[in-house]
Amino acid sequence: MFYHRRRKIYVQKHVSEGPLPPGVRLFAWARAIRWFGWGFGESLIPIFIFAFSGTFAEAGLFRSTLDIVSLVSLPLIGVWADKVPAKRLILLSLFLYPLVGVSYFLAGLFGLAVFIVIARGLNGFLWETENIGIDTYYRRVMDHGAIAASFGYIEKWSHVTWIVSALIGALLIPFVPLHYLLLLIAPTALVAYLIARRAPADSVSQEATEREAGPSFFGSYGRTMKQWRAWDNRAWLLSALVFFSGIISALMWFFIPLDAYLAGANLPMVILLSVFGSLPSLFAYKLGQIADFRNKYALIASGLAGVAIITALLAVFPQYIFMLVASFMLGIILELFYVAQSSIITTLGPA
Repeated sequence: MFYHRRRKIYVQKHVSEGPLPPGVRLFAWARAIRWFGWGFGESLIPIFIFAFSGTFAEAGLFRSTLDIVSLVSLPLIGVWADKVPAKRLILLSLFLYPLVGVSYFLAGLFGLAVFIVIARGLNGFLWETENIGIDTYYRRVMDHGAIAASFGYIEKWSHVTWIVSALIGALLIPFVPLHYLLLLIAPTALVAYLIARRAPADSVSQEATEREAGPSFFGSYGRTMKQWRAWDNRAWLLSALVFFSGIISALMWFFIPLDAYLAGANLPMVILLSVFGSLPSLFAYKLGQIADFRNKYALIASGLAGVAIITALLAVFPQYIFMLVASFMLGIILELFYVAQSSIITTLGPA
């Protein structure tokens, strides 16, 4: 008990007063720069996609391209992350990310939906590669007692830059075509790549190398199925949390903005919805500190109850002003889920 209290006090002081490791900060700023480029037009991607479809079903199919590619590629990326330094994955992702912006630009320039599919598919693979790389890097270099706060740090600064560029995008959209704003994804990704190159390399433990030396990339799918059968209740609870987080994300970033646009909201108003949903991320660092020293499962249960209440109220009050409030509240819950699940994953199993 005494050791736990001393450790808790040390970690709190370390997180709030001491510097984070250089690599943690550099990758946080690399992501912040990359997200700055996304912010100009990302809020309007649902409208952009809907222009190529015309129905919610078709728009949902275009949107799901990202999720399908993510799901298929995750076992491969996971095995790769266990075998190589995480920095290598992050640099590869940032180096290829400009292709996403170029694909969106070509879709708008030529009016061809195939470039939407290419952009979404590339984004699905590259996002998972970068995300797993950064998650793995943080877990290798951070004290596990402060892991949620470190994820809160990267969330906070990424969303700060995203909100700034989204507000700039709201001013530009009446004069600049959306596909030109989406093209800004390309140069900022390259700047982020140059920043990330300066981060110290992480090391793969000998234990992890020996454990992962056997399965091939394609054999990773069979291994994943075996791991699912061996999951305990906590692992299944965590998977349910990821599932509900995905529902919240789809609601916040796709269907609420699209519904508002179809109900008469102009493009700057649609962007404002996404900005309100991102505001809670400015407190991600503090939310991470809370998640580090509170009962994470109680926080998750409270969050799920809050989601049920908010979605029910959305059906009763479809007005734009309540959409703003709902986006903000869902943003708080989603941010809390993110930092809590990142901490739980870290302590749930082996590296």
